[in-house]
Amino acid sequence: MIEEHSWSRDGRLTLRGSYPAAGGALEAVLRRRASADQHVVTVARDGDRFTIGIEAAGMPSFGQNLPLRDGTWDIFVRQPGTPGGLAVPGYDRARLAGLGHDKLSFGLKHFRFTTSGCDAPVLTVTPSLKITERGGVRRRVLRRVYYPLQRRLPVRDAVLFVSWKGKQCGDNPLAIAGELRRRGDDREHIWAVTDYSVPAPDRARAVLTGTGDYFEALGRCRYLISNDDMPWPYTKRDGQVYVQTWHGTPLKRIGFDMPESASGASYFSRLAADVAKWDLLLSPNPFSTPVMRQAFRFDGEILESGYPRNDVLRSGNAGRIAAGVRRRLGLPAGKRVVLYAPTWRDNQCYASGRYRFDFRLDLERAWQELGGDHVFLVRGHHHIADDVPAGPRPEFAINVTAYPDISELLLVSDALVTDYSSVMFDFAPTGRPIVFFTYDLEQYRDSLRGFYFDFEAEAPGPLLATSDEVISAIAGIGTVAASHRAAYRAFTAKFCLLDDGKAAARACDRIFGK
Repeated sequence: MIEEHSWSRDGRLTLRGSYPAAGGALEAVLRRRASADQHVVTVARDGDRFTIGIEAAGMPSFGQNLPLRDGTWDIFVRQPGTPGGLAVPGYDRARLAGLGHDKLSFGLKHFRFTTSGCDAPVLTVTPSLKITERGGVRRRVLRRVYYPLQRRLPVRDAVLFVSWKGKQCGDNPLAIAGELRRRGDDREHIWAVTDYSVPAPDRARAVLTGTGDYFEALGRCRYLISNDDMPWPYTKRDGQVYVQTWHGTPLKRIGFDMPESASGASYFSRLAADVAKWDLLLSPNPFSTPVMRQAFRFDGEILESGYPRNDVLRSGNAGRIAAGVRRRLGLPAGKRVVLYAPTWRDNQCYASGRYRFDFRLDLERAWQELGGDHVFLVRGHHHIADDVPAGPRPEFAINVTAYPDISELLLVSDALVTDYSSVMFDFAPTGRPIVFFTYDLEQYRDSLRGFYFDFEAEAPGPLLATSDEVISAIAGIGTVAASHRAAYRAFTAKFCLLDDGKAAARACDRIFGK
């Protein structure tokens, strides 16, 4: 029973109450509704009393302290090691009248501790918005009046970066931003984010999409660098340079080559409008250039630069960076790291339209077979980021979907398990083994997406149909790698020619000049 709560000045929520039952340790679990996001915190016990401390405005996340994501967070308790044994603590009903419903501001977010139903504790998190940004009418005014006004003001020599429409600050835009800073570039760097919990790089400013600051940046920044099509209502203006980095070497069909059943007619119209604004498109290799030109129906300039995001794999600091990543992830020394990074499925979604993670890998069986000397990193595609389940053994299978830079994950991984994801091309320069879990190969190839080359003939690793086959392949990874060595060499020669650690430099030379 929760009997009281309090907030510290730095956004720590403390819950205190009584729990007379005998027993050992307890932990509290925060779960965000309509997602798989969760945080686990220790419950301190002193006899019949307990205390739960929730760092709402600075929750530890991969070595950083980040505010909880926007949404409604339910609070549960359980005994450690019992992932299914969740119990809902109640708030003392005699004290509900004094609970209060005021929102408290910490940083760029509002927090409110209240109850749901009758006495179930919940924590709601929302962005701090100006009065001109609250409500549908005011947001429409920002889009339809304020943004056009900003487009009439002088262009500023600043750069707006957009990665996955603001879900992350990563991928190729992050590598380009990093190269600019290494060159001593002192322009203002602005990142569009969909949530203030998305960490922006040092010396950069984050702007929340849909706010006045966002529309000011969208309308006035000279450079716009994105790895995906820009969401409405972006309208390119005179003096603005829009660089499309895209986000992968295409195995699966993309752009206008996609079946309409996978994308919908509205996607094609949005894509055509976006492509018409591109000034430059980056290509990761000679294979991709003609594919991209056809798939996007783009007749402008394509720069075969390689992908800037892969430069870290060839960095002279790769060893030091990898050691830091291992510390941030808490990876045990001496264990082999396997990254599981599948793509999303166009036909796997909920009734709401949100994409579903069709999780077929049996992590419990993997732990039984490999748990002694392996650890798995599970990375969901950004379309299914809210659907990556929390595994029963977090010390063995770590959900790294929220880790800001997948290239750093590649750096610390000893083997990759994927399917049709372009991560295979990014990982190949490491020379480390790749295993393909392609349980729906025929459907994906023949009906859902289609391929640009003979994947079965050219894949640099085995194509496996069952979870047991994948686990066996990981157990015997040395033999698997040796049997696919020739195919691996041919694959890297075809697709990884420009993965030399200098892709970001080539891109910056072309975009900004030497």
